[in-house]
Amino acid sequence: MLTIRELAATRGVTFTDDTYFREYVALSDRDIFPRLWKDNGRELTTAQLKEIILLKQARYEQMVDGGHVVAFPGSIDLIRACAAKLPVAICSAASRATIEASIHALDIARCFQTIVSADDVARSKPDPAPYALAAKRLGFEPGLCVAIEDTVGGMTSALHAGCKVAAVCHTVPRERLTAATLVVDGTIDLTVERLLNL
Repeated sequence: MLTIRELAATRGVTFTDDTYFREYVALSDRDIFPRLWKDNGRELTTAQLKEIILLKQARYEQMVDGGHVVAFPGSIDLIRACAAKLPVAICSAASRATIEASIHALDIARCFQTIVSADDVARSKPDPAPYALAAKRLGFEPGLCVAIEDTVGGMTSALHAGCKVAAVCHTVPRERLTAATLVVDGTIDLTVERLLNL
């Protein structure tokens, strides 16, 4: 959110934290910036969108290099524990460059069998296409897959693709995630066994 807010503000586009977490949080860069501009009564050309996405990526990489990207408590241990027992994918509305920068900085890149980014699908979250593709790449029917999500858009994407969802309340309150198969306070409350039993 910080990089999005910084870039938007330099162009006179603003939003509140509440609006971000209610309306924009699960959107890809190619979707969020046009929405922000439109909601501020502005227009964003294709060329401007391309430029701002590149600027956002550069700023994010600076944050990664500065050690400002950290994982939620329990997340790294859970990812490594899952990867030791079964195939794991990343399914994100972020760009591949952003994902790669993050997982290398956190030293977990080797844990993932495949990555589905916003770059890999025509329609990103909340559309089911990203999770459908992730399941296909893993070689499983979606109904045999469990998504860990912390946004309504991500949860919606996974559920509509046919996946089960373990929702963690890192980003939005519990009451907005009740459609999930399981809702917990955070990834620290999840184990491989608990996920396999969903």
